[in-house]
Parts: sequence; structure tokens; C-alpha cells
Amino acid sequence: MDLDIVMEDDTVFFKITGPIDTEGGAELTNKFMEIAGDESLINAEFDLSEVPTITSAGIGKLLRFFKHFDKLGGKMKISGISESLKDQFAEIHLDQIIPIEAG
Repeated sequence: MDLDIVMEDDTVFFKITGPIDTEGGAELTNKFMEIAGDESLINAEFDLSEVPTITSAGIGKLLRFFKHFDKLGGKMKISGISESLKDQFAEIHLDQIIPIEAG
């Protein structure tokens, strides 16, 4: 998994490439801990258009991010998603929790 992060104003943008597995989930946790300390960042946008698969651990990390930004009064969204992830997220109703825009 490759992870590019850009911070702009009050928003952090994540571009993830490759499968999000247990190792990738650990990397997301480390980055989350860094970002959670910056109170100026209250919004997040994830581009998952190049993520073919995600494990339950990875989904848990996304939910953790969502709860963090929601608690701050901000927003989190997924701006790009592969068809396979779109189907997976719909099956577990994650698309009803985290806003997803076709990318």
C-alpha cells in the first residue's frame, strides 16, 4: 500500500494505492495518530480509486477516522472508490455511514 497525504487549510487528503491489509491498516493508524494531534484538521477526504481490496482491519481504521472528524464537527468522505470496494461497502452498509462520491 502506498499512502500520499496532503494537508490544505482544515482538510487532509489521502490518496491510497494498493490493497489495504493488516500492514496497511497499521500504517493508517500511525498516520491517524499524527493527524489527530492537529486540531486545525477537521475534514478528511479519501481517494480509494486505486484500492482493489480492503480488510476488516482497514475498514475499522476508516471508521475510526470518521468518528474522529465527526466528533470535531467536521466531515469525512470518500471521493473515489473502485467498483469492488463500492460493492463491499454497500454490502456492509458502510456507504450509509461514510459519504461516498463516485470517482
